[in-house]
Amino acid sequence: MRKHLSLLLLACSGLPAGALLLSCADEEACGYDNVPRYYSTQAVELAASSQRTGQVLAANEPVAAADLLLAVRLQKTYYGHQPSRRRHLLPAAYACPPMPAPGYLGTLQRLDSVVVRSRYAYDAQHPAGASLNDLLLETGTGQPLSARASRSTEPQLQLRVPPAAAGAQQFVVRYRFADGTVYTAQTTVLQLSR
Repeated sequence: MRKHLSLLLLACSGLPAGALLLSCADEEACGYDNVPRYYSTQAVELAASSQRTGQVLAANEPVAAADLLLAVRLQKTYYGHQPSRRRHLLPAAYACPPMPAPGYLGTLQRLDSVVVRSRYAYDAQHPAGASLNDLLLETGTGQPLSARASRSTEPQLQLRVPPAAAGAQQFVVRYRFADGTVYTAQTTVLQLSR
């Protein structure tokens, strides 16, 4: 029995599938110089905070439209890909550290559209559920939020115009990627004032 087990282990150690099981303890495999790093989006978050204090807003907290900051954050999984080498028959994927390293390449996912809406009527031109993109500016660029694709994958947004009347607002963001994957997120209900 022991002889059969030894032969089985010896035979399995030479299988090409072993190339798929390399760990980051293998310096040659996981060195940052030779493993391109990417991320894949797993979810989207939408946070509402005060521009003045930087504090995240709680449910039903009052905030002036001019003070509101909406921040889109992507939940990401980082990974690397190593092309096959002569000694391996198959390419191998490696888990990378959770933070991007120098030479970080971004994502292969193409963003198709970003749309921000409110569950409540904002003004006469923006009833409940209508796109508010034309009312939002990306703080980094000062440009209106384009529905086709944001200039930033994680934009911070501010309102250009206050609502028609003070009251409840709940903002919802929808991210759509070119492959058809859609992620949505929403803020808590806020009491937005003019």
